[in-house]
Amino acid sequence: MPRFSNMEREKIREKLMQEGERLFTSFGLKKVSIDEIVQAAGIAKGSFYSFYTNKEHLYMDISGNLQQKMWREMDEFLNEHRTLPPRELCKQCFLWMFHQLERYPMLKQVDNETAEHLYRKLPPEVLAAHTRDDSHELIKLEEYGIHFTCGIDIATKTLQTLAVSLLNLQQDQTGDRQIIMEIILDGVLKEIVSDESN
Repeated sequence: MPRFSNMEREKIREKLMQEGERLFTSFGLKKVSIDEIVQAAGIAKGSFYSFYTNKEHLYMDISGNLQQKMWREMDEFLNEHRTLPPRELCKQCFLWMFHQLERYPMLKQVDNETAEHLYRKLPPEVLAAHTRDDSHELIKLEEYGIHFTCGIDIATKTLQTLAVSLLNLQQDQTGDRQIIMEIILDGVLKEIVSDESN
């Protein structure tokens, strides 16, 4: 197992994230190989495994990083719209995130096939860490008066499933996409978000 200083580890990890995002965005998760990733990053294949168990693990790390950026940007949106009723604020928040995906092409490409592939290939602890990160972000929504009626774990998994379903709608080139998204969001949020802020 190669030994790296902390600075070397950080630089290699940064390069893997950068090149991984570029390759995954260009070719999709399934068509990119570890050999292509390490060649682009300029590291040995053995070094890759000092950081990640497989390419799906790298993909999930990149996705998580992009989602964190989006969540940070969402704080400004939430502050500007905090006077909306809680359920409507949550809905507008989701719609805002989906419109922001234009800036995050790798996230925009996620569909059922990609999600199923990740669930098959990723170690359970990586999936659990991703769910914990999402739960942490949902807990922060409570600062804006959004309260989940079903518990944060159920809300997180429900909204993760919803997100993948809404991403699949991107294939719909008709003008109905926005209407369908809003109908689905209204139905789900009615079940899991209290419309009272206290």
